[in-house]
Amino acid sequence: MSHSVRHLLLVEDDPSWRKRLDDAARAEGVAVSHASDGVEALDWLRTHPRAGHPDLILLDLMLPRMDGWELYGQLRMDARLRHLNVLMFSEALHGQEVPLGGVVGYLHKPPTPESMMGAVRSRLRFAGEIPAREPSGTYSLELREDVSLSLRLLPAPVLHSVRMHLLRAAELVGSELPMASTWLMALPGTPPALLVSVEGVRVVLDVDDEARVLRATSVDLPQDLLTRS
Repeated sequence: MSHSVRHLLLVEDDPSWRKRLDDAARAEGVAVSHASDGVEALDWLRTHPRAGHPDLILLDLMLPRMDGWELYGQLRMDARLRHLNVLMFSEALHGQEVPLGGVVGYLHKPPTPESMMGAVRSRLRFAGEIPAREPSGTYSLELREDVSLSLRLLPAPVLHSVRMHLLRAAELVGSELPMASTWLMALPGTPPALLVSVEGVRVVLDVDDEARVLRATSVDLPQDLLTRS
């Protein structure tokens, strides 16, 4: 039987959005805790006992200091926080997202909060439909500094898509050997490596099974994407 969210952690840096989302949640009878970025959210979660954790994290992906993708990756690697469910939103999301463990949905962030309130309130009412998080075989994801800097040259929607697929690769390699697909393939050689290809962007990931880490070591960016950014 479905049940509503009782406690929400809202991770949002924009004060006007924070107030409107807070108002919408409280109108549904939901207690709201706040964090303005990923660093603050992670600190809040790690200093609260599991009994005090939220039923749902409403997470803006575009944040200062630690953005939403990095926070999500940290949650996946922390055994105390892996049970948490996340609803992501960003203006760069456009409905072509891949499944990620613990992510219960993606919302496109419109120019004004009012356009998203209905979808948020619906999610808060029917938390019982949120699937349980599967056991994690996730590897941590490390981006070499030059790779990270290069990816920031991409238009925001493409950057979001690439980072989403990199995190998906980190989930797949921990549970099964990735099969060749439209976006992920294993490269021959020792040590093993993976190639993630999204919208023409190609990222090579070295696989460290002992440390359970995927390390992004090189990236190839199409020139036409750079001119659009």
